[in-house]
Parts: sequence; structure tokens; C-alpha cells
Amino acid sequence: MNRRFFFTSAFAGGLALALSSASAKDAGWDGTWAGVTQKGGDVVVTVSGDRVTYQFRGSSVPVNTAAVSGSAVTLGVGSLNGQVRLKKTGADTASYSYSDSSGGSASATLKRR
Repeated sequence: MNRRFFFTSAFAGGLALALSSASAKDAGWDGTWAGVTQKGGDVVVTVSGDRVTYQFRGSSVPVNTAAVSGSAVTLGVGSLNGQVRLKKTGADTASYSYSDSSGGSASATLKRR
């Protein structure tokens, strides 16, 4: 086996691995999604498989229920029966909406960090 063949094969294999990892990341929700609502509240949602954490204005908010699908993440959060919904708008962007039983609401665009 000559050196040129070896290096060409190694490069092609590494490139294929990198591309498959990138497309797997783009296809899923795993990662940290962050943005700011129209009222200035910082939002951070972190997804790792089926485990989801949620922060609003720098404070952790209890996640009571979580459902992660290919196109959306839906959470039941906090003591006001809040509903959070993330919907993919691109590989690394999502729309965020929040509503709760007291009439509170917010929306934002989140970006994957």
C-alpha cells in the first residue's frame, strides 16, 4: 500500500464521519437552544435525548412533562401549568412559544448554540 492511497483513504473516511455527525446533529434536537423573548426574557432550553431542562430569565423552571419529536419539543412547566412549544424553523433555529393558566405568554426565536 503506498502512502498516497493511505492518506487519501484516511481523509475520505474522516470526511464521511464528519458529514454523518453533522447531519445527525441537524436532524435532532440535542443541544442548547437560546434566545430572548419580545419582552426581554432570556430563554434557554437544553435537550439531551428525551431529557429536557428549561430556564427563563436565568432561573431553572421545573419541567413537569416533556415530549420530543422530530419537528417539535413540547413541555409542561412550572406551577402555573405553563406550556412551552419549540418548533423547528431551520437546522439550528426554532420558534418558541409560552402560555400559562394566568394568561401569560411569550414568543421568541431560539438558536442552537
